[in-house]
This record gives sequence, C-alpha cells and structure tokens, in this order.
Amino acid sequence: MNRLSTMQNNWSEILDSYPDTTIACGKHAFQDIEYLIHQLKPRTIVVFTGRNSADITGAWQQLSQALVHRNQNIYRFSDIEPEPCIDTVNKMVEFLKTRSPDEVIAVGGGSVLDAAKAAWAVYQSGIKLENLFGVDKISGTAPAVKLKKVICIPTTSGTGSEATPYSNIVDYANSVKRLIADPELIPEYSFLIPDLTVFMPEHVTVATACDAMAHSLEGFLNVRQDAAHPSANNWALQSVKLVVENLPHVLQEPENIEARTALAVASCLGGMVIRYKSTGLPHLCSFSWFGRIEHGIAVSILLPHALDYYSQSTEVSQRVMKLQNIFPGDSPSAIISSYRKFLSKCGVPVSLKVFPDITEELLDATAKSAGQNKMKLELAPKPVPLENSYEILSKILRSAFI
Repeated sequence: MNRLSTMQNNWSEILDSYPDTTIACGKHAFQDIEYLIHQLKPRTIVVFTGRNSADITGAWQQLSQALVHRNQNIYRFSDIEPEPCIDTVNKMVEFLKTRSPDEVIAVGGGSVLDAAKAAWAVYQSGIKLENLFGVDKISGTAPAVKLKKVICIPTTSGTGSEATPYSNIVDYANSVKRLIADPELIPEYSFLIPDLTVFMPEHVTVATACDAMAHSLEGFLNVRQDAAHPSANNWALQSVKLVVENLPHVLQEPENIEARTALAVASCLGGMVIRYKSTGLPHLCSFSWFGRIEHGIAVSILLPHALDYYSQSTEVSQRVMKLQNIFPGDSPSAIISSYRKFLSKCGVPVSLKVFPDITEELLDATAKSAGQNKMKLELAPKPVPLENSYEILSKILRSAFI
C-alpha cells in the first residue's frame, strides 16, 4: 500500500490486489491523506466538491483539518451539480487555470469525481473537453504523456469512479451523456471513508448500491472478457455478496458503519471490475436517462430482462449458475427470480412503468440510439447483431416496462 495504512479487516488484501490504484479504507483515512500530501509536497491544491454534500458530511471540515499543518495553498470549487455537464467541467478547467495546482482532490459522489477527472485531464493535456469523449483520446494519441491523477474521496457507494478510467459528462446540447474512457483518468490514490456515506438519503443509498451491484454482475456475466484480469470475477462475486448481505442492514440501521464499510468496498470492487470487464446492455440502454430515473435503479430493473437475452448463450447460462450461492436457485430463471426478490426487499420497483418520465416513446428512441453503438453491442455477454439491434433492444426494454 505504499506505506498508506488501511483499515485492519478482511478487505485490505482484496483492495490491494488492484494494480491501478492505491486504496485506503477506514476511519483513519484522513490521516493517510495527510501522510500522502506530506509525501507529495504540493504547493497548491484544488479541492472539488459538490454544492452541499461535503459540508453536510463533514468531509470538507475534516479534510481541511488534515491539511492545515501543511505549508500549501488550498482552494475549493464547489459549484458541481449532480449529473455535471460540459459547461460545468469547462468552468472547473478555468478555475484550475487561475490556481495552477500541483494536486487535485475530489470529494463527493461519482458526479464530482467524474467531473474532476475530466477537468484535471483537460487542464493538463491541453485537449479540449469535446475532443476527449471516446476511448483513449489521451493515451492513444500521446502515449508518452503521463498525467497527474485526481486524489479521490467518494462520499457515496455506487459508481466506483475512484477506481475507473471513466468520466461521464452530460451534453445538454444533444441531450445525451458522453463518456471519456482513458487509463490516464484512473486515480492513483483513493480513500474510502464509510462514515461520510452515513448522510446519504435512503433512496440514494439504494440506488448507488444497485449501481455497484450492476457493475459487478454485468462484468461477471461478460464471459468473453474473462482474460482481462485474473481476479476480476472474484472481485465481482465479493462485491455482489457484500451488497446483498449489507444493504438490508444499512436500510434498517443507517448508521451501521460496519455495513456502510461493506457497501463502500462493494462499490470500489465494482469499479475495479468494470476497469477490466465491460458493462452490458442495461448500462447501454439507460445511459442517457439522466434526470428521469436514478441510474442505479434503472440498470437494476433492466438487468433481469437483459439476462433473458444473455441466457440464450450456454456459456452465460453456466456463468449465471455460479451466482446461486448469492441468489438461490437451481436454474438461471430461478436465480433471476431470487435477484428480483432481493430488489423488492430493498424497495426497488420491478417495472420501469412506475416512473412517469420513462415512456414508451422514450424506450423506442432508446432502442434506436443504443443500437447505433456498435462497439457496445459487440461487447455484450451475448453479442447483439447490429442488423437486429432494434428488435432485440426493444424487446428487452418493453419487457422491463410491463
């Protein structure tokens, strides 16, 4: 762990197995941050936060205290909305230009972490944000360029952005979310502090946990990418198990730090999984439903219906059976049924129809637009032929809407 301490529990070893990010976990993480900053010796630090969350959780106060004894300038930018857009990231870049920081710290949910990763990459690379959307736009065009990475302190347990090469940014001009995917975005240091997640409202706790579970399940089921990393499937199983065993406890006891820790680890493991194994059709189809339905809820509802399609593959059906110790069942359909029962237990609707902004017209448009993403269709656990994509995606979406 590069001399950064981690909480002494069973999860230190599995988090340490991730080759891309040094991950510290536990209530002593702010001391680890202080030690890291002492080692890095930055003169100027910019801290990106959400508008209110870092103050409500006490994260900003604790971080300030951890850094107060260091001889550096600290500047905060806190005007980052949920689902940050291109304009916001560009404002963050301008803020960086006025401060010329040596290090950037992001404190918040996945939206804050994603926006900070994008802004810091734009500032350092000199590449306009609009030209970063896509895959490997930095590392692919300038492989010798090595950027400094955002130091991440997540305050939700869902996106796993603290361990991924991804940044999702809203493009309001085109009414879509756009993705930056580049290994130069992977954080070098991340700090999981479960106490900061206690302040999440219940619906956010559920939605983020569902997102983490979906990342892990979608990666686990992606049988064609098993060679990407030898530990990815184990990370995925551990992540799903942690969510199933601990989300109900957190809903009953929101201040249960042990259960909150488990969800924080599950979220990070999910991020570790999708670093190496692609998400599937649930993420593809719901990618731009921002503002209409919470992302984690959308993907969790869509997953069983995508599984109906995936299970036409014998290899995927066999992989589904490996989930039976978590979701009991003697067949893929029975395991899917157990998964649905767990969601219902946690208050997740079984149908998209209960959400007023999810309409049949939207689903039709989604099937058409998602079907244009040839790469994602090909990466699905059971590939979707481009010429049949509208029919297959429409069936999945309609089934989730009934």
